[in-house]
Parts: sequence; C-alpha cells; structure tokens
Amino acid sequence: MESEWAFDRIRLFQTRRDHPDWTIRQLAQAVGRSLSWAKKWLRRFRGVASPSLTMFQAQSRAPKTRPKTILPIVRDAILGLREALREQYGRVVGARTILYHLHHDSALQRQGVYLPRSSRTIWQVLKAAGRIPQRCSDYHSVVRPEPLRHWEMDFAELGSQVEFLSTVDRGTSILISTAAAEHYNAETDLRAAAQLLLTKGMPEQLRFDNDTRVVGNGLADGFPIAADALSALPGRRARPGRTRQTVPQAVRRTLHPHAEV
Repeated sequence: MESEWAFDRIRLFQTRRDHPDWTIRQLAQAVGRSLSWAKKWLRRFRGVASPSLTMFQAQSRAPKTRPKTILPIVRDAILGLREALREQYGRVVGARTILYHLHHDSALQRQGVYLPRSSRTIWQVLKAAGRIPQRCSDYHSVVRPEPLRHWEMDFAELGSQVEFLSTVDRGTSILISTAAAEHYNAETDLRAAAQLLLTKGMPEQLRFDNDTRVVGNGLADGFPIAADALSALPGRRARPGRTRQTVPQAVRRTLHPHAEV
C-alpha cells in the first residue's frame, strides 16, 4: 500500500514538472487523488531544496517535539514553595501562586533549568507528591430486602401546583402507589397513607424521610401524625429516616410524561 502511495507522489511530481501551467485541481485529477492530498504534497515538494527519493516517502505523524521533563531540582523547589508560601500567606496556596514565585527564583534562573509555564504542571507535581488530598468515595452496596416487603414513601413535586406522595418498593424499585394533592399536610398525609394500606395491604416495614408532615409534633394542631399512627399498627414498623435518593427521581421520571399530556 505504501509503495502505491509513493508511486502516486512521484506521478504528481512529474506531472507538475511536465505541465507547470496546470492548476492544482487538474494535477489532482490527473493522478486520481483529492485536492487536499495534492495541495499537501506540492507544499512538501516546494520545501525540498534538491529532489530525492526521500521526499516521496510518508512522514511520521509522531509529535515533532517531546514535552520537557521536570528536573528533580525544580520539583523540589515546587514542593518547597508549597510549604514556604503557606507560612508567608497564612493559607494553602494554589498552583498559580507557586508558578509565579517559581519564575522569580533567582537560584533557578542562574542555573538555566527549564521551568514549567503551566499551572497544570505544578498541580501534577503536587498531586504526585501527595500534597493534594484525594477524595475517597467508598461505595457501599445496599442489601435489598425481598420483593414487596419494605416500602419507601416520599414527597415529590411537579412544578408548584401538584404534589405527589409516592410509594416505592425497596426491594425491586417498583412504584407501588402515587397519590396527588395540591398540598399535603399532616392530615392529608395520614389519609393518603391509610388509603394506601387499605388498597395495597400492609408491608413488613414502611420507611419515609424526616418530613415534618410525617414525623412532626402531633400536639401542634391536635391531629395525630402519620409516623405515630403507622407505628401503632400491630406487627408493623414505621421507620423514619432518609429514603434513597433514587426514589423521588424515579418517581419524577415515571410521572413527568403523563403530567405533560
């Protein structure tokens, strides 16, 4: 394949020499190549002082210049400035501040060593030396209960006019029920929870977040709150706490297309 390409380059060079009055488009059509290909190789031919076989060979696509290496003396200076400037400014300085003071270091200037010009290089040196703490995000898998045993309740809104009380099965993430109202309070929340248990039955455990309409003070308006009423059911547990973050998001994705209709 490379030999065929080299042959086409030689044909382009000869055609250009035999027909100097032809346009680049005519030369490209004569050798059966594209206009951009002819422009590229004619430009390379003009940059060669004396013709030779090497000018018809493909050039390497590797970078012409390699990134300069940070010397150990410069790396030590960066780490030293990190600590020295902390005492000078009374805070942890960033890569840009270190880069500024690094280029004003007279000792490094006298030695004529290469100094980085990008703050990203400073940041990479600090990270490699362990001077920038990394956030560790430990993933803890959630042990799912058996299907339809534990339910989760949460409030969700679509705009500012409609509010939903949605119930999702913790074991399968199936939407059990959704009750809509203009605005929920302690009374309407308890009525919706009672209607849920009457129509869908009672799970072994019902979990909800610490919303004041669910776990608030029932003595404030003389109406029993849902947490106390549900906890009084025989053999069942109502567990206040944080519901999973995916519950309201899954409910919104389920309800949003129907709400738009």
